[in-house]
Amino acid sequence: MDDKNDIILILLSGIFRSIATGALGVIIGLYLYNVLHLSFMLIGIFFGVGAFSAPLMSIYFGRLGDYYGRKRVLMVILPFLPLSILILLLASSYPFLLVAAALGGFGTAGALASGSAGAVAAPIMNALLADKTNEKNRTKIYSLFFLSLSLAGAFGALLSHLSYREEFIIALIFSLASLIAILPVSDRYSESLSRHSFNSNNKHESDKKIIKIFVATGTLNGLGQGLVTPFLPLIFEVLLKVPKGEIGNIFFLGGIVAAFASLLTPIITDKLGFVRTVVLTRSISTVALVLLPFVNRFSQILIYDLIIALVLYLTYIMFRVISLPTQSSLMMSLVSQDSRSTATGMNQAARLFPSAIAAIFSGFMIDYLALQIPFLLAFIVNIANIYLYKRFFKDVETNDSIKSVLIE
Repeated sequence: MDDKNDIILILLSGIFRSIATGALGVIIGLYLYNVLHLSFMLIGIFFGVGAFSAPLMSIYFGRLGDYYGRKRVLMVILPFLPLSILILLLASSYPFLLVAAALGGFGTAGALASGSAGAVAAPIMNALLADKTNEKNRTKIYSLFFLSLSLAGAFGALLSHLSYREEFIIALIFSLASLIAILPVSDRYSESLSRHSFNSNNKHESDKKIIKIFVATGTLNGLGQGLVTPFLPLIFEVLLKVPKGEIGNIFFLGGIVAAFASLLTPIITDKLGFVRTVVLTRSISTVALVLLPFVNRFSQILIYDLIIALVLYLTYIMFRVISLPTQSSLMMSLVSQDSRSTATGMNQAARLFPSAIAAIFSGFMIDYLALQIPFLLAFIVNIANIYLYKRFFKDVETNDSIKSVLIE
């Protein structure tokens, strides 16, 4: 099977998975709050456990992906998500829920904003996709990948009009379809592997330096996202009294906006360069996010507050996702092929470990302090993250010169 067909199958696998996680990203928090009647603090712990397990698995399976091959490792980890959904369908005991959170990586997502639940598969899938592309088409393929996943996640969000049980069953079916779609994909990289390439001592020094840079930016990125994004559906329900089905509509619109915003990535990056693209888009999304929990202060009429909140959310998610395809393509271009799974796994871990801590403390702050506090903290962290991008990539405007700048 040629690379074109393999790329299509990888896209299909990602689409099926994103339909499932798009639905789960909207309803998980609502289900825990409305059906199981958990407090924000317990919900935060649930999200935190998911966000802790995902980076651990990302590091471990990322390195295995470089050692044994991407597809073999994907076949091991793709069943984790359907298994976690089965637990949610069959159990309500809190310890079992935490097991489901650990397997599914729930709380890592930020509901269509930065990847979906079950994010442990993302690094391996990105590396497998990178193996099927080259530097000329990689950014375009990644933009198409993000477009497809965002549209699929948006469709999944619409499933919130169904009952919780029906949504879980549909998510289970699509998560299994994601596994089946990967089965025919070839993995020539695994066929050419040498066990010696896995030895970290033999990794290129430039790879290590590049990974450290993306780990640093990923850490602040994860901290800022973990503070707020797992709770976004609850913001609309608790603060603005929006019904579950309408929340699904809001996140559907967010997915559509995110999808078409990702199409602008190659155009904007070509015109502005990587640094300016990140600084501009992240600055706009950060301002929109910090204003979101204050919408009920803007007017005395709830419908006006809802409209303002919708505009802020759509602005946040649109500008949030624009730089993501470029970041993924950039990382895959900079590191050598035998470090790709490791690089994406480390970046994922750097993002999700602080996200886990943030989600736990955010639930506590919402319960015992004020809803706005995590958003204000996220604003500060995101500004610091933007500064790091400017610091590390200040002399880089095109991909042609970036590697020499980074490894000096």
